[in-house]
Amino acid sequence: MAGTDRSKSIQFQSPIIILKNIQLEENLGMVMRTMLNFGFKNLRLIKPKFDLNGDKVKSSSAGAFDIIKKTMRVYKNLEQSIEDIEFLCATSVRKRDLDSFVDFPRNTIKNLKNNYKKNTIAFLFGPEKSGLKNKDLSYSNIVINIPTVGGFGSLNLAMSVNIICYEWYLNSKVSVSPYHYNKEDLANKKEINGFNKRLLTILKENSFFSNSDNSDKLIANLRNIFNKNNLTNKELRILHGVITSIKKRRN
Repeated sequence: MAGTDRSKSIQFQSPIIILKNIQLEENLGMVMRTMLNFGFKNLRLIKPKFDLNGDKVKSSSAGAFDIIKKTMRVYKNLEQSIEDIEFLCATSVRKRDLDSFVDFPRNTIKNLKNNYKKNTIAFLFGPEKSGLKNKDLSYSNIVINIPTVGGFGSLNLAMSVNIICYEWYLNSKVSVSPYHYNKEDLANKKEINGFNKRLLTILKENSFFSNSDNSDKLIANLRNIFNKNNLTNKELRILHGVITSIKKRRN
């Protein structure tokens, strides 16, 4: 609690922190603590592995638990947790077999603050032991890589969240670039995932996935194409129209 001045109000930040399959109570408490340090209170959990009201959660949060629990939400899976998200940033230390946009925290956050300030933004973190899988990363618009020395790249979950929240806080007063009308029309993940499912259904009907051993990898890469390119609702309607037109011609 050192450093807390209760006479001052907290100006809360809008981005959402999403933790997938968090495993340790004390890590959740420390994540809450660092979130509140930098004015974050929107926390979403995907299938946590413990009782969220445990003593270790509360004690390690240094009082942040009482504030953040009011807005904390729990979800059954990743898709449900990001339905309203328009720009998803996933975190990963390792190089992945995905053709994704990858950048450092500072560069990413400057880009977000300058170009996507009015959009619904979330930062996704994986479980402590294994991190996020390729399937998880394929839902993101960009992958954030926190640079560390090559010989020891393992970061504690709360430390990773701390770096992201800190960088966002430092940029909280940076002026934004001129408004671009498309950026307020970004399609949310529910709409994009609905399109992806429709596309996959048609591809399966046409035996596109001939090699079952590689189908999961191919599906993840296809999903990645549409999630990383910041599609607007207008663009998504056009893509749906293309599929509808193709189906009519086939019939």
